[in-house]
Amino acid sequence: MSHPPEAWVNIGAATTPVFSRDGATIWHLRDAGLPQVWAMDRDGANARPITDHGEKTWKLSRCPTDERLLWAVDAGGDERHQLWLREADGNVRKLTDAPEVIHEFGCWAPDGTAIAFAANDRDGRVFDIIVMELATGQRRRVFEGTQILTAPSWSPTARPGGATLVVHEDYSTIDQRLCLLDLATGAVVAVPRTGPTRYASVRWESTGAALLALTDAGGANFMRLCRIDPTTGAATPVAAAEGRDLEAWSLSPDGTRLATVENDRGYSRLRLGPSGGERPEIGGLPAGVIADLAWAPDNATLACSVTGPTAPAGIWACDAATGTVRPLCLPDPLREAGIDPAGLIAPELVAWTSFDGQHIPGFYAIPRGAAPAGGWPAVVWVHGGPAAQTRANVRPDIQMLLDHGFAVLMPNMRGSTGYGRAYMESDEVEKRPDYLRDLQACHAWLAARPEIDAQRIGIMGQSYGGWAVLAALTLQPTLWRAGCDYYGIAHFATLLQHTSPWRRDHRAREYGFPGTDDALFERISPLCHVANVSAPLLVLHADRDPRVPMNESDLFVRAMQDHQKPVRYERIAWAGHGFNKPEHRRLVWTAVAEHFTTHMGGS
Repeated sequence: MSHPPEAWVNIGAATTPVFSRDGATIWHLRDAGLPQVWAMDRDGANARPITDHGEKTWKLSRCPTDERLLWAVDAGGDERHQLWLREADGNVRKLTDAPEVIHEFGCWAPDGTAIAFAANDRDGRVFDIIVMELATGQRRRVFEGTQILTAPSWSPTARPGGATLVVHEDYSTIDQRLCLLDLATGAVVAVPRTGPTRYASVRWESTGAALLALTDAGGANFMRLCRIDPTTGAATPVAAAEGRDLEAWSLSPDGTRLATVENDRGYSRLRLGPSGGERPEIGGLPAGVIADLAWAPDNATLACSVTGPTAPAGIWACDAATGTVRPLCLPDPLREAGIDPAGLIAPELVAWTSFDGQHIPGFYAIPRGAAPAGGWPAVVWVHGGPAAQTRANVRPDIQMLLDHGFAVLMPNMRGSTGYGRAYMESDEVEKRPDYLRDLQACHAWLAARPEIDAQRIGIMGQSYGGWAVLAALTLQPTLWRAGCDYYGIAHFATLLQHTSPWRRDHRAREYGFPGTDDALFERISPLCHVANVSAPLLVLHADRDPRVPMNESDLFVRAMQDHQKPVRYERIAWAGHGFNKPEHRRLVWTAVAEHFTTHMGGS
């Protein structure tokens, strides 16, 4: 007997560990959907809440010199984050209060007197870098940008020449640039590069002589940890993994130990050891995704968050000397909802070949027990992005579908991250139709499985994955039995017209530009092909979505209704590009279970 959809709503998480300066306390984010700042003792005991914003809390960071904490909160998922500060005495105050402006925290000054952040208050289309003196609240606009910007690192006091900020310019998902901003003179110097390059997790080396960053600089296919000469741009690998991206790194405070996380087909591999020597893989953690690396001030412990397909995100500690791990905080709301954690299903890694011989990876899971006569109905889940990846993390809605008797296939088709730069670039602009041919190959692989009913295959996805759903139903109408679209793209031209102004050029470099790529837009935009739809569709969208405005779903649903096509539309109030509140998840997941059960069967 399957559980009701609402049983899956309150699966929580504990993430983003941050040690206090004395190492006795671990600040972190905790709770389901709308995480808040919590504290717990170093051994995981004495957990207590610090905030109660009623909105999702992000970007937890501690001052380098004392116990002040900084975090960000938006309003209803609109991503216009405001910055908050908790003083060392426990008093909390709001640092920014401009609800129409995005404030993207960057970094602390080494002496803790100031912070640097990006904001689009001058012009909603672009970001500037602002330095705020925390004692007085005085702000100084130190860099006027033309793109999406962040300020990830403030030079240490050891750097020759004075205080220098790193500015990270994000032109597109495959093209980022670094420059150095002298805070005394305002001089800006670009870090040289040989072509489009990705940079992530950029920080100054402790001497201030070089940068450390994850990058594919120099034409590498995979992200490596490199030491970057700020004058020449030369990137010297410090750590790399053959055939895998490095996706996180952290040096111990004394610089003697290095932790890195590798992306192995959607699973994480944590390595820890001497910063200049062999670093063995750390065992004993749940198989899944490892993130949020944080060192204790005494260099003895590395904390991290870990989530797996059958394990809600929790915080673990690793002994730096021995490599042994132990859990510090493991949310367990499943039993309270009457769900046996042992009944959760871990998918298997699978792969198939697309039309051009391209290897397409994915995750595949079937319900427990024997398949019904004729095989299981199945749902293909398509991730957003497209520069993203379905990972080996917990997904309550996927477990809900399995619990209701649906097999689930989660492909990482071309354009996904985690498989190298070439794979990520292989769906750019005019190559977009190849992605749809990957989707067709995905359906063929699934339909050929003996345990699957080939006549009962549905599709579901979010954002760019929502576009895939609408494109599948309009351009491949004979393949799909039913579809569910979370805030998908109906037409690329209207998306680029109405998305938040700071995203327009960034997204156009991925999808194509109006006036230049109109013929492509007409070919692949679902709104142009609604007359082809034969499968019933469920559409869910929220009114504060800053990325894919609700206008996209309004247009598509109206066209479906004009053509007398079967469609159900749920418009969610006070939510953004995702459904975080428990009441939203309850509504959405109930609608999803009802839709696929009504139109495809299931248990």
